[in-house]
Amino acid sequence: MSASLGRVTAKLAEPAEQVSADLVELINKNVNPPTPIVADDVFVRAMYIVSDEVNSFGGRFPVEEHKRLVELLIDSPVMVGHRKDKLPIARNFHAGTVERENRQWVKSYFYWLKSAQGADNLRENIDGGIYKECSIGFTFLMPECSVCKKDIRTCEHEPLAEYEVDGEQVSCHFNYRKIERVLETSLVYRGAVNDTSVSKELKAEAADVAGQSLSAEVPAELKDLSELSDASQCLVTPYYDGLMVRVSMVDGQMRLCRLDGELLGEEFCNRFDLDQLAEYEELCGLLVPYRGKERLKLSALSKLLSGQPSHASRLELKLVPQNGLDPSNLSRNGRPDRIRVLRHEVVASTQVDEAARSVMTRDGVRVWSLDELPPQSLGYRYCPHGGKQSLGSYRVCRPAWLDGMSTGSDDLTFIFAHEGERGRFVVRQGNQARLARGARFVADEVPVEDVTFEELSTMASGRLVELSRQDGGYLLRLSGALEGWFALRRIKLEGRTRFLFYRRSVS
Repeated sequence: MSASLGRVTAKLAEPAEQVSADLVELINKNVNPPTPIVADDVFVRAMYIVSDEVNSFGGRFPVEEHKRLVELLIDSPVMVGHRKDKLPIARNFHAGTVERENRQWVKSYFYWLKSAQGADNLRENIDGGIYKECSIGFTFLMPECSVCKKDIRTCEHEPLAEYEVDGEQVSCHFNYRKIERVLETSLVYRGAVNDTSVSKELKAEAADVAGQSLSAEVPAELKDLSELSDASQCLVTPYYDGLMVRVSMVDGQMRLCRLDGELLGEEFCNRFDLDQLAEYEELCGLLVPYRGKERLKLSALSKLLSGQPSHASRLELKLVPQNGLDPSNLSRNGRPDRIRVLRHEVVASTQVDEAARSVMTRDGVRVWSLDELPPQSLGYRYCPHGGKQSLGSYRVCRPAWLDGMSTGSDDLTFIFAHEGERGRFVVRQGNQARLARGARFVADEVPVEDVTFEELSTMASGRLVELSRQDGGYLLRLSGALEGWFALRRIKLEGRTRFLFYRRSVS
């Protein structure tokens, strides 16, 4: 389907007359005006532009889409009332995510020249509360229904209507997915999102205040891999914002405790089926907060542990891999608070960068020396230079997912990423062993969502060494669980465009 135009409105923010050197540097770096500006040239204000709340249209920006918005807001124009017949009055030069009144927000910073016509009037109207709300114009491809996870333009559900789901009445909304572009932000008379605002509050929120009690749980950042020269081998896992804990026996009962030995409350231990870990003397893992499928920040866990209201509705205990630990037994406990084993690579210290690209989240990877397993420290956080999860890797997973829902069959999901090229295919009645022996399977291409596929159980993974396009399909050279050349050849089957997935004997 074609892209849809979205408009969501919010409020402006509050002041600090002095424009800092950091903000001036961001203007010159991100907007790059022909004549570099100095602090005395500009007025700067900020706007709380969108939150994760359902707006008056029935739309919602899920937290995992906020990072994309932050990227797209930079260098977009600020208008009045979305009027395209007028030139911009200001320009957005920086954006970030913040927590405000127990909601996640995107905050955008904008500037305008003091010498521009009407500059003082604009400043006075913002600071005097006349212009206090704002709006965003954007394009997106997928309005995802909150009830069925399908495109709400084609499903049977209506935004803001009530439906019965699992015996409960829920209000339907849609999530803005596949956001393509921010067209502009505008000063408006009324916002679609409650509590949006324009502000003179220019302090950058580098960290959530609520997360300060766990701020010591953030590992040191590894800038230079030569620092690992003393480690013969390293364990590389996806980076998650979480609390490192030990699973151990205390007075005959399984307990969770921090690395410093402080026990967590019994109410947190009771969330998990720890009996299945009783055969292990000591395990180590990360306690990670979630709201449904959305992974949250450390601040949400900090609030939960301290008894404050928190967005976290469930927790996951992501265990550091250990000999004899069977991941398949841990993912079937049926509880919302799950126990998982971290995806991982064990490599020489010289291969950490390559391994990181195959397992990293958007936040990078966590690295430990194998000499300190189970971990006695937080390890290191490492982000490959210019690297995202999309460099040179593949995964074969079950169950297969289509339109955000499990196909509920023996299908497999094949996911690949290589130098910005990404793909996801449902392999019908797929069998990894038969595929390796040369069997051919029909596959359907499905959209790649910019999410971590944590709900999938990885059966196999490895490196995507080489990729090329061929007649609308792909030719891939794989290493790891699948070795050699494989093709995703485009075919027509009963009038539909589908793909044939098979191993090729020669390149």
